[in-house]
Amino acid sequence: MSAFTQAFLAVSLLSVSLSDTFGQAPPEPKGLREIGQLRPRSAKEIKASTWSIGGETLDRDYTDYQSYKSHLGPLGAKRIRLQGGWSKCEKVKGEYDFAWLDAVIPDAHSRGVSPWVELSYGNPIYNGGGEAKLGGRIPTSEEGLAAWDNWVRAMVNRYKNQVPAWEIWNEPDLNKLNTGEEVAAFYIRTAKLVRSIQPNAQLIALGVDGVPATAFMRPFLDHLKKENALDLIDILTYHGYAPVPETSYPKVEEMRQLVWSYNPKITFMQGENGAPSTASAVTIGALRQYDWTELSQAKWDLRRMLGDHGRGIATNLFTISDIHYAAGDHMTGVNTKGLLKTNPDKTIDRPKLAYKAAQHVFTTFDDQIELLDKAKPTVSQTTVSAFQYRHKKNGGSLVTVWSGEARPAETYDPKPTDVTIEGKFTTPVYVDLVSGKVYEIPKNSWKKSDNCYTFTALAVPDYPVLIAEKTALPLTTPAGQSANPSFKYLGKLAPKNSRDIRSSNWSVGAEYMDRDYTVYANWKEYLGKLGVKKARIQSGWAKCEKIKNQYDFAWLDEIVNDMVRQGVTPWINLSYGNPVYSGGGGTTLNAAIPYSGEALEGWKKYVTAIVTRYGDKVNEWEIWNEPNYKIAIPDYANFFITTAETVRSAQPKAKIIAFALGSGVDYKFADNVLQRIKEKGKLGLVDEITHHRHIPNPDNRASEEELEKVVAKYDRGSGLSKIKIRQGEAGCPSAWSDHFALSKYPWTELTQSKHILRRLLTDLGHDKESCCFTIMDAKTPEEWNHKGLLQAKEDMTVAYAKPAYYAFQNLISVFDDRLGRLETYPYSVKKEDTSTLSLYAFSDKSSQLQAVTVWIKDNVPSNDNEQTLYDFTFANARFKNPVWVDLMAGTVYEIPKDSWQKKDNLFRQIPLYDSPILIADKSLITLSENQ
Repeated sequence: MSAFTQAFLAVSLLSVSLSDTFGQAPPEPKGLREIGQLRPRSAKEIKASTWSIGGETLDRDYTDYQSYKSHLGPLGAKRIRLQGGWSKCEKVKGEYDFAWLDAVIPDAHSRGVSPWVELSYGNPIYNGGGEAKLGGRIPTSEEGLAAWDNWVRAMVNRYKNQVPAWEIWNEPDLNKLNTGEEVAAFYIRTAKLVRSIQPNAQLIALGVDGVPATAFMRPFLDHLKKENALDLIDILTYHGYAPVPETSYPKVEEMRQLVWSYNPKITFMQGENGAPSTASAVTIGALRQYDWTELSQAKWDLRRMLGDHGRGIATNLFTISDIHYAAGDHMTGVNTKGLLKTNPDKTIDRPKLAYKAAQHVFTTFDDQIELLDKAKPTVSQTTVSAFQYRHKKNGGSLVTVWSGEARPAETYDPKPTDVTIEGKFTTPVYVDLVSGKVYEIPKNSWKKSDNCYTFTALAVPDYPVLIAEKTALPLTTPAGQSANPSFKYLGKLAPKNSRDIRSSNWSVGAEYMDRDYTVYANWKEYLGKLGVKKARIQSGWAKCEKIKNQYDFAWLDEIVNDMVRQGVTPWINLSYGNPVYSGGGGTTLNAAIPYSGEALEGWKKYVTAIVTRYGDKVNEWEIWNEPNYKIAIPDYANFFITTAETVRSAQPKAKIIAFALGSGVDYKFADNVLQRIKEKGKLGLVDEITHHRHIPNPDNRASEEELEKVVAKYDRGSGLSKIKIRQGEAGCPSAWSDHFALSKYPWTELTQSKHILRRLLTDLGHDKESCCFTIMDAKTPEEWNHKGLLQAKEDMTVAYAKPAYYAFQNLISVFDDRLGRLETYPYSVKKEDTSTLSLYAFSDKSSQLQAVTVWIKDNVPSNDNEQTLYDFTFANARFKNPVWVDLMAGTVYEIPKDSWQKKDNLFRQIPLYDSPILIADKSLITLSENQ
């Protein structure tokens, strides 16, 4: 096996395969070399596109926006289709409750996704008010229509600044009682009402079920023509599900010609289409008569989306989340067309393969990619579809190709196809739109003649792939791959268990168990395997003492004893308050400390009990959590002294930790408290202070430097060591959140990994013990806190270990107590860009051989792995056999002799990006035997 092949077999961002996470993946194309991956872009990163995602049935509570909203922005669609839900808004005549839509429309906007709202369905509280279900009757009575008008008026007035387009009804032709002429009259009154309030609103007609639906469309259009109202249609939407998606287009064209014969200015949009992901016996809805899988769903969705796009038709992909239809509607059961797999309670289990496939299309085909509808690539197979595009800025060509002779299958032998394109290519690549992987097209597989490029025997599967100019794509280097092709792949770092490491800098947050937001039994098997030597837990006074003076430590016994068994030493944050005492303080973040006399006595008894119980296993006690947010300086100073003295009376050699300062690192609060403690002669109680640090760019140390200056002022006196500073909580979400630190930003699992590595290594580079927040996603009352290294399921069990888990594991496997930091490490770097670097050097305490970690630090970690090559000279280098290590993926490459001159301490063409890499002597790392 070649070194190149070994490298690409080993490199993976997720440390779990695509199929493990998203369902069965398609096979790799034979004979092609992977050179990159499509870089997903969130909706906020994309200026404009024609793509929309379905967000239907919220009006009937068949899906849950709050559960799927964190997946909305990262998907990359610029619009979302919503249903207005008259009957949900008006349950009592004349009284509107828009709270549910208020929780959706502004939120979607905040994620860069523009809602378009379908005005539907009927409302049975009115006689003749229509039916509130799919295929229901439109309002017909005078009372019902007047009430409809009132609701539409209220809707448009409320959301006119956030909703640019209104669709009028859904699939009216599904109910045969809704005649074309009757629906036309209903459409006209509604459209005129919308325009009277929002003159610039786009008006979208029908969402017609059948295609071409001529028997319904002709009387509909005739009536509009009769009323001189054809200009009230800006866009006409249609649905129509076909097992072979390409068979839809002759019917679509027939419908277009019919409509354009009335008004050629009307634009067409595919308003709803998608495939199920399960067998016929499981799903309901269109196409349920066939057996589907998550792979065939992804293929079908790609074919429909790019079949539309190649014909200049905007697309709404149906739908983001599986839909749980209830009895009394048009059907009952689960429609599995969602890109997100749901649990029975409509919460999200995980993204399906189709989610990633759609993400790849949305990120690639934005407003910078222009359809060349006059250019027709020549293909050697009659069943192969092909459409050509051009990048507006660089002119690079893109061509979609796929075989469409049958319904997408679970297995398919690609058709060797010759494709001739008149376009522009410098570096043509082959892109698999399901996996997002980008492959080099070998030079012997294509040739140029004038402006024509012929690609020979290209493997064309039964779903769209791309032939594209590389520079026309949003690409990222696969995580862990060296951008220097001369580096030889050696393998991956071997993880180390906590029991196998003597000591290290590393701790992991295991908070929230005091409030049951995580459950230790669900994730404990991942703790020792991570390799950390310590874990921060919260003591949970209120959970331990539910009846005054009666302690139940069973839950904490399980945690402490098992952690120690795994080789992990807990350090305990003594918090929060206890409501069984009047004035007992609060039980959540930003809570008040106990303040009444009775409560303080109860607190001291509790502290004595817990320290006594665990004193043989725990010797580090942190007093309260983030007091600087809500607690007055003198109150915290007095509370700290009282608590510290109580701890010391029970455990004289205990290490006392103060503050746990919130992520702003409030050094002024620390200064004032330390001054009061000093004035009382109690500075000897403070062994360490902790601070938290949740900031977008983890390399920003400004406030930490101020804290270090403050702490340096306080000398604890003769015989006592100086006060140390510990990073007590630093982490990063892996998804969008509305609450907690680093909220309202499109974080991904990739950027989480980079952020954590940079934060932890910045701490290590300043000799600061460090704790990564946190091991497991936490289910809080507000929402999920996604800072966990482990992705949680809705039931709080582990779905999978995120890339950040493996990144931290890689870091731990290298940086234990064998290495010491080199305080000075002179170096020079030759580079052509203006980037700035973080660089820290370490040496083995025995051999003195070195490890240098370096990364580009200028910006918030990106969703891009693009690497730049730099030349380094290390003045005091000590290496025998240097290797290059990507700490995120754990991949190890040998640095060849032509890239390393020992005599001059010169390292040439070292790949760097915004995540830490390591240049280390090979003797300082251990390679895994399982490559």
